Amino acid sequence: MFNELCVRNTKIKSKKNKAPLPQKCGGGIHSALLQANSVAAACSTPPKYKMYQPNQTSSRETTLRYLTWDTPLSDQHEKAVQKIRDPTKWPAQEKHFVAGLSILTTFMAAYSISAYVSGVSSIAAEYGSSRTVVLVGMPTFQTAFAAAPMVLAPFSEFVGRKPVFLSTYGLYILCTLLIPLVNNLSGLLITRFFQGVGASTFSTMVGGIIADIYQPHERGMPMSLFATASFSGGIGQLASNFVVEPLGWRWIYWHQLIANALLMALIFFFFQECRGPLLLSRRAKILNSADLAPCNEKLSTPRITWKVKEEEERATLKQMIRISLTRPFYLLFTEPVVFWFSMWISFSWALLFMFYVSVPLTFETTYSFTPRQAGLVMLATVVGAGLGNLCYPFQERLYRKYVTEQPRFSLLRQFRKRPDSSGLCSDWNPEARLYTACLLSVAMSIGMFMYGSLMMPDIHWIFAVLSVTVVTFGSYSIYLAVFTYFADVYATYASSAMAAQSFCRNAVAGALPLGVTPMFTNLGFMEASLLLGGFGLLMSVVPLVLVVLGPEIRARSKFAKSLH
Repeated sequence: MFNELCVRNTKIKSKKNKAPLPQKCGGGIHSALLQANSVAAACSTPPKYKMYQPNQTSSRETTLRYLTWDTPLSDQHEKAVQKIRDPTKWPAQEKHFVAGLSILTTFMAAYSISAYVSGVSSIAAEYGSSRTVVLVGMPTFQTAFAAAPMVLAPFSEFVGRKPVFLSTYGLYILCTLLIPLVNNLSGLLITRFFQGVGASTFSTMVGGIIADIYQPHERGMPMSLFATASFSGGIGQLASNFVVEPLGWRWIYWHQLIANALLMALIFFFFQECRGPLLLSRRAKILNSADLAPCNEKLSTPRITWKVKEEEERATLKQMIRISLTRPFYLLFTEPVVFWFSMWISFSWALLFMFYVSVPLTFETTYSFTPRQAGLVMLATVVGAGLGNLCYPFQERLYRKYVTEQPRFSLLRQFRKRPDSSGLCSDWNPEARLYTACLLSVAMSIGMFMYGSLMMPDIHWIFAVLSVTVVTFGSYSIYLAVFTYFADVYATYASSAMAAQSFCRNAVAGALPLGVTPMFTNLGFMEASLLLGGFGLLMSVVPLVLVVLGPEIRARSKFAKSLH
């Protein structure tokens, strides 16, 4: 095309200057051969690409098309965007590496929560305060941990997972550095709040990362490992108890600072952006920024402008923040499933945090354990989560078997109704996610009964340790059941439903440890444990009601009906 334009310009200038064109023998035949040779020369050269300048006037028409990961592209287009790939089709090793880094941050957040308890007595002695006042650092951290994702999550939709991950991780590391440097308790508690803001993405966004890179049928084991990391915070209390005695409470944070700095470096250099619609938009931007047509393409050929449907339909950042702040609470107070499941998981999560405070109190008082020995008891929480992880494949097999079938139990067949006018698929049975939780969640109450009844000087301490394992085992089954059930029932609204339960869960878990010492001291170890176990037993009715009456309850939910 460029050569043809040059020939035309030459002819125009020659006519304007009235200079005669040279004539060769053969006349028109020879000029035709020259023109053919010029075209052949133009086509024999490799296609050239030039940057598209939108301000230039062009007679080419523009065609708008939506770009997906399955859109067929020419070899030239594919080569231009080959580095931007569909995260769900990454090699398994890349997926596992990204998921592994993310799950490690979840573990570090849980580690930090329990490690704080190890320094409570030393901090109270140094600043001349009481243990109860210093323990305010736990609900302070948990409040920020629960509230911050409602604002931070929409930003990850716009700018991607990695920028939000790195910025919040930087805030977390900065606060970890400042906590041992402040010289008063008020400054410590304020810094602790912002540390919770930084750590908040280590839990909420990791679930989104797993959803970004794994297909639905691949998410079972990564989600299970994610839950295990959340329940492994007791290791932080164990390790910190061995640090605080010889080195002082500030080394609780110095050793975390070193570990988190190394992990952040790995994330900075090796973590890949995995937000699918955002990556697709980058592909579209590359395709739109360059005119990839060969040099001899005619101007009459329409030029394609690519768009991404998900990005076009997405709300503005202001709207997303407003929805993120309001919809979770709307679901919490209008959806019975969200409300009762949030209460259920909040109580079970609070019991785990209760052990961070009650285990040192009860084992040091009853069995004369040292702080280090009491820290070793917290390994029971890790064992309980590990046992729950081992049971998850059995639940997954039950789900795959009964998700599209009526339950075979005669009692459920008699009471379980599927109204035809509900607008829900009659063959869909998401309550299959709750089958094992109906049984295993009772272990939480049984463990609390054991914890209160066996916590006596004349009974070996190993039985009290086993009770902590049993409680954690039951809590783990509740945690997984709520997450997977919300994802199935609420689909696109699942993030809002999970945000609601996450806010309740962390708020209750942060507040309960403040009342542990007065409750166990005034009521007694046995009475306080039996009270909590009885309340947990009442909450165990929640999944049973859903298994029996789930279709009727979902039929009354406008959110569930609109999605299914």
